[in-house]
Amino acid sequence: MVRKFSTTRLALPPFPWLVLALFLLFLVPSTSQARNAATAYPNFKIAVIMLTFSDNPAKPNVYGTATPLTKAYAQGELFDNANSMAAFYNELSNGQVTVSGDVYDNAGQWYDTSRPSPTVDDCDLTSYYTRAMAAADADIDYTQYNTVMLITPWHGCTTGGLAASMPVPDNGATYGFIDVSGAFEKIPHHELGHLIGWGHANSWQCTAPGVLTGSNCAAVEYADRFSVMGVSPRMLIPAAPHLEAQGWLEPTEITTVSADGDYTIQAYESANALPKVLKIPQARDASGNITNWYYLEYRQPVSYDNIARTPTIQELGVPNGALVHWAAVSNPDVTTTLLDMTPGTLGRQDIFDPALPLGYSYTDAAAGVGFGVLARTATTMTIRVKFSTASLCILKAPTVTIKSVKGAGKPGQELRYDVTVKNNSVLCGKQSVELLTRKAPTGWKVTIDRKKASTVIVTSGQTQKYIVRLTSPKKSKYQKYTFNLETRLAKKPSYKKAFTLKPVIR
Repeated sequence: MVRKFSTTRLALPPFPWLVLALFLLFLVPSTSQARNAATAYPNFKIAVIMLTFSDNPAKPNVYGTATPLTKAYAQGELFDNANSMAAFYNELSNGQVTVSGDVYDNAGQWYDTSRPSPTVDDCDLTSYYTRAMAAADADIDYTQYNTVMLITPWHGCTTGGLAASMPVPDNGATYGFIDVSGAFEKIPHHELGHLIGWGHANSWQCTAPGVLTGSNCAAVEYADRFSVMGVSPRMLIPAAPHLEAQGWLEPTEITTVSADGDYTIQAYESANALPKVLKIPQARDASGNITNWYYLEYRQPVSYDNIARTPTIQELGVPNGALVHWAAVSNPDVTTTLLDMTPGTLGRQDIFDPALPLGYSYTDAAAGVGFGVLARTATTMTIRVKFSTASLCILKAPTVTIKSVKGAGKPGQELRYDVTVKNNSVLCGKQSVELLTRKAPTGWKVTIDRKKASTVIVTSGQTQKYIVRLTSPKKSKYQKYTFNLETRLAKKPSYKKAFTLKPVIR
């Protein structure tokens, strides 16, 4: 992916990974946004200060462990490791952005200051940051840097991370400033994104069946868990509107759709300049000018999107479908909004499975456009786009493939066929498919077994297996028999396909 990006005073809520575990119930709104006066971009040179508080000198631990945070660990995670913050932004920008720096820890003792003073609104962070930088001033030549990062235990204010602008002691210049309080993990990566120019990765969630409109729709800040700019303990690649805003996507990587058709995109993480994003008009003004866009991505667990732990069932659904973001043409804060394309599936965790699944489609009647996930491989996805208010769903009769496991036997023996039913409907999502016996020889027992059910749910374009068991009467004569069966869509029985089984008794 080839990329380019400027900024804000933006906050991350306290202990954001705990917030995530509590299903985003306690998100703290961000502070008002203001463009950063720092001129570090595109080469960030960061002075990192490790600081404790005079009333509580305990150092924070490495996230998720009982191991104290050290200078060496911070240096590796931020600048030196193969998957460091520096490597992350260098790869996203295709080398256009560099991040380097030094960690200062007062010879292992950490620097010391008092906590931020409480105010009516929250905390006096400005004087706190000034004290923090002054505490390390004897050891740091700030003129060699253009950005300052503070790593501390939890200081008690509403932000666990914050990006801002601050004057530094040595020369009074205004630098970019990152505050990391409490949990270390990927907060620095998130906050540097703000200094680069990004707002938060948010979500828009509605009660089923709504996606953009419907009852109880609400914007939820930070709630895109598939971007480093949302609430996630992982360093995940930001969504396409963020990368596009900075020029970090080549023109060939974005397909702007203006006509009906089937469009193929590469996995979003692919290291090539082929199409990776579909950009589809979502709204227009009275003059016909596009004001909002849909952005579609095909995410796979590779590169920085790799999940280093066992993913949840919901996260497993993302590589099977298309992530859909919404963005306005005029978006000065460069925020992104993830849409829940499967509303109502997970209750209070509903945004955890946001992808539009394979075989499903979505129609925005107000915009006069629809799209659906037609096919996928490990590296590509084909998406059908239609500029119409009509559904993309095309109903078709299911078909059957038969494998004879035991199609002949003695009288009274059970015979078996493995039957695979394919739902041939296109972009209709999940449907109930029935397998029925239409005509059987007298005295024969027929059992259609798919976990004891003859009706199963099959997604468009997918298959489901049944076991058909036939038992002849004990006095059957040696001869061939014919069974007539049928498969059909349960709610549209006219879409049907007949087939036969021909057991032999000998």
